[in-house]
Amino acid sequence: MFAGGRRWAAAEIAPDWLHGEDRERWLAGLCLDPGTNLDLEVALPKVKRLMADYTKQKTDEIAVTQIVSAINEALDYCSQSKGVVMISGRPRLGKTVAARHWVDQHPGRARFCEVPSSPDDLSFFTALARALGITIESNAKRKNLQPRIEAALKGGDLILVLDETMNCWPSHNYRQHSRPARISWIMEMINSGVSVALLVTPNFFSNQQDYLEKSRWQDTQFYGRIERYISLPDTLPISDLEKVARAWLPHGNQRSIEALADYANLSQKYLAAIEHTVKQALNLAKQDGRDKPSWPDIHRAMMTAGVMPSDTALAAAIESAAARRKAPANGSRR
Repeated sequence: MFAGGRRWAAAEIAPDWLHGEDRERWLAGLCLDPGTNLDLEVALPKVKRLMADYTKQKTDEIAVTQIVSAINEALDYCSQSKGVVMISGRPRLGKTVAARHWVDQHPGRARFCEVPSSPDDLSFFTALARALGITIESNAKRKNLQPRIEAALKGGDLILVLDETMNCWPSHNYRQHSRPARISWIMEMINSGVSVALLVTPNFFSNQQDYLEKSRWQDTQFYGRIERYISLPDTLPISDLEKVARAWLPHGNQRSIEALADYANLSQKYLAAIEHTVKQALNLAKQDGRDKPSWPDIHRAMMTAGVMPSDTALAAAIESAAARRKAPANGSRR
């Protein structure tokens, strides 16, 4: 059974004298029967240990860049203030990865949801239900999902982290003075005391302006509820790009790390360029019967048309890495 499944959880936290299916029945009772407080006291230390192990593992999986630090600080504020924050930055900076990581670091306290691009209400509430762990029937309807979603959010201290929030603005089929349905629902949750974090790109504001010009809806009530606005930097220092490269290629030599960082700095894909290159290099290494890619694999991956958007970016990255290797040992580094 994979880690995180019911059988695995039962084996980890059930009393030692229980075995097999008895453990699973015990776990079901612990979760559903209000009269199992004594069992809960026995299981709670084990649950806390499992959560600590889980969060430590997630901590080790991410490179702490300026973007990660800024998002951590913003979401910490959202958690403490029980309010609303908006985090704005251009695409491919790692906002989604950083936000998901923070949510993973706070199990039971936060939920991450990517707002779907499809405009119908059902897709929006289905995405929210999945994020909250609410059962979705095969013939689910909005009228059935929405009350359960709102009960889950209003009934606790959960923080709702919404990504791709540009999709909250309607793109068609709306009348003058109409209210944007998704934005209005978010406002209702905020009014009910739900903590919300909004991850936005510049498209959020352009979509907003397009909607306002056509509908003449006033957005002052929405923005008046935002307690804190964080604008992320447009770029990362080379040192942060090297951290990301090292996270993707932990065994890589300095030549590979510097080349990946310089390539990302010059590529339109930015951080995604590192991920795509390392994955392609790993595939090349496996074709040669090796488990770990080396510099020749990284170099070949950069030259692959499906990864590198231009020969100019490749040449510049390799030239920059070569210049840095030739620099005096006591010379300054970026």
